[in-house]
Amino acid sequence: MIIDIENLNAGTWFPLEGGGEICLRVCAGDDYQAIRDQVTKVKTEVVFDPKTRQAQKLRTEDVDEKALKLHLWDFCIVDWKNLLDKHGQPIPCTKDMKLLLMGKSPTFFDHVSDCLAKLRGLEATEAEEEQKN
Repeated sequence: MIIDIENLNAGTWFPLEGGGEICLRVCAGDDYQAIRDQVTKVKTEVVFDPKTRQAQKLRTEDVDEKALKLHLWDFCIVDWKNLLDKHGQPIPCTKDMKLLLMGKSPTFFDHVSDCLAKLRGLEATEAEEEQKN
Protein backbone atom coordinates (compact mmCIF):
# COMPACT_ATOMS: atom_id res chain seq x y z
CA MET A 1 0.00 0.00 0.00
CA ILE A 2 1.24 3.47 -0.87
CA ILE A 3 0.01 6.43 1.22
CA ASP A 4 0.53 10.06 0.27
CA ILE A 5 1.24 11.53 3.72
CA GLU A 6 1.06 15.12 2.42
CA ASN A 7 -2.39 14.58 0.89
CA LEU A 8 -4.28 12.13 3.10
CA ASN A 9 -7.83 13.18 2.24
CA ALA A 10 -7.61 14.89 -1.15
CA GLY A 11 -10.99 13.80 -2.45
CA THR A 12 -12.45 11.68 -5.23
CA TRP A 13 -13.97 12.96 -8.46
CA PHE A 14 -17.52 11.94 -9.41
CA PRO A 15 -19.39 12.76 -12.63
CA LEU A 16 -22.41 15.06 -12.39
CA GLU A 17 -25.66 14.37 -14.18
CA GLY A 18 -25.80 16.57 -17.26
CA GLY A 19 -22.03 17.09 -17.35
CA GLY A 20 -19.33 18.29 -15.05
CA GLU A 21 -17.61 16.69 -12.09
CA ILE A 22 -17.54 17.12 -8.35
CA CYS A 23 -14.68 16.29 -5.99
CA LEU A 24 -15.81 14.95 -2.60
CA ARG A 25 -14.11 13.66 0.52
CA VAL A 26 -15.35 11.96 3.64
CA CYS A 27 -15.05 13.81 6.93
CA ALA A 28 -13.90 11.51 9.72
CA GLY A 29 -11.55 11.28 12.64
CA ASP A 30 -9.55 14.38 13.48
CA ASP A 31 -11.24 16.51 10.79
CA TYR A 32 -14.71 15.72 12.12
CA GLN A 33 -13.66 16.39 15.70
CA ALA A 34 -12.12 19.74 14.76
CA ILE A 35 -15.33 20.82 13.02
CA ARG A 36 -17.48 19.57 15.89
CA ASP A 37 -15.34 21.46 18.39
CA GLN A 38 -15.90 24.68 16.42
CA VAL A 39 -19.69 24.43 16.76
CA THR A 40 -19.91 23.08 20.31
CA LYS A 41 -20.33 25.12 23.45
CA VAL A 42 -19.22 23.35 26.61
CA LYS A 43 -20.84 24.36 29.88
CA THR A 44 -19.56 23.30 33.25
CA GLU A 45 -21.51 23.89 36.42
CA VAL A 46 -21.10 22.80 39.99
CA VAL A 47 -24.01 20.89 41.50
CA PHE A 48 -24.36 19.44 44.95
CA ASP A 49 -25.29 15.79 45.37
CA PRO A 50 -27.99 15.74 48.08
CA LYS A 51 -27.02 12.25 49.24
CA THR A 52 -23.28 12.78 49.62
CA ARG A 53 -23.38 16.57 50.05
CA GLN A 54 -20.37 16.71 47.78
CA ALA A 55 -19.92 19.21 45.00
CA GLN A 56 -19.70 17.66 41.56
CA LYS A 57 -18.87 19.21 38.23
CA LEU A 58 -21.50 18.64 35.59
CA ARG A 59 -20.31 19.10 32.01
CA THR A 60 -22.78 19.54 29.16
CA GLU A 61 -22.21 20.09 25.45
CA ASP A 62 -24.51 22.13 23.24
CA VAL A 63 -23.86 21.29 19.57
CA ASP A 64 -25.17 23.72 16.96
CA GLU A 65 -26.44 21.03 14.56
CA LYS A 66 -27.17 23.49 11.75
CA ALA A 67 -23.66 24.98 11.89
CA LEU A 68 -22.19 21.46 12.06
CA LYS A 69 -24.05 20.48 8.89
CA LEU A 70 -22.90 23.62 7.05
CA HIS A 71 -19.26 23.11 8.03
CA LEU A 72 -19.42 19.45 7.00
CA TRP A 73 -20.85 20.35 3.57
CA ASP A 74 -18.05 22.87 3.05
CA PHE A 75 -15.43 20.31 4.08
CA CYS A 76 -16.80 17.38 2.05
CA ILE A 77 -17.23 19.31 -1.21
CA VAL A 78 -13.64 19.97 -2.27
CA ASP A 79 -14.17 21.33 -5.79
CA TRP A 80 -16.22 21.04 -8.95
CA LYS A 81 -15.65 21.45 -12.68
CA ASN A 82 -18.06 22.54 -15.38
CA LEU A 83 -20.99 23.19 -13.04
CA LEU A 84 -22.97 25.80 -14.96
CA ASP A 85 -25.91 28.06 -14.17
CA LYS A 86 -28.96 28.37 -16.48
CA HIS A 87 -27.12 30.96 -18.60
CA GLY A 88 -24.19 28.60 -19.20
CA GLN A 89 -21.90 30.52 -16.84
CA PRO A 90 -19.59 28.58 -14.51
CA ILE A 91 -20.68 28.48 -10.87
CA PRO A 92 -17.69 29.20 -8.64
CA CYS A 93 -16.88 26.60 -5.99
CA THR A 94 -17.13 28.83 -2.93
CA LYS A 95 -18.41 28.11 0.55
CA ASP A 96 -21.49 30.23 -0.12
CA MET A 97 -22.27 28.37 -3.36
CA LYS A 98 -21.75 24.97 -1.71
CA LEU A 99 -24.18 25.89 1.07
CA LEU A 100 -26.71 27.40 -1.34
CA LEU A 101 -26.75 24.34 -3.58
CA MET A 102 -26.85 21.84 -0.71
CA GLY A 103 -29.57 23.80 1.07
CA LYS A 104 -31.79 24.74 -1.86
CA SER A 105 -31.26 22.19 -4.66
CA PRO A 106 -32.72 18.76 -3.85
CA THR A 107 -31.13 17.27 -6.99
CA PHE A 108 -27.65 18.52 -6.06
CA PHE A 109 -28.11 17.48 -2.42
CA ASP A 110 -29.25 13.97 -3.38
CA HIS A 111 -26.38 13.50 -5.84
CA VAL A 112 -23.74 14.65 -3.34
CA SER A 113 -25.28 12.49 -0.59
CA ASP A 114 -25.31 9.43 -2.87
CA CYS A 115 -21.70 10.01 -3.91
CA LEU A 116 -20.57 10.43 -0.29
CA ALA A 117 -22.35 7.18 0.63
CA LYS A 118 -20.53 5.41 -2.22
CA LEU A 119 -17.24 6.93 -1.09
CA ARG A 120 -17.80 5.73 2.50
CA GLY A 121 -18.58 2.28 1.11
CA LEU A 122 -15.40 2.29 -0.98
CA GLU A 123 -13.31 3.23 2.04
CA ALA A 124 -14.93 0.50 4.14
CA THR A 125 -14.31 -2.08 1.40
CA GLU A 126 -10.67 -1.01 1.07
CA ALA A 127 -10.20 -1.27 4.85
CA GLU A 128 -11.68 -4.79 4.83
CA GLU A 129 -9.38 -5.81 1.99
CA GLU A 130 -6.37 -4.50 3.91
CA GLN A 131 -7.38 -6.54 6.96
CA LYS A 132 -7.62 -9.70 4.86
CA ASN A 133 -4.10 -9.18 3.49
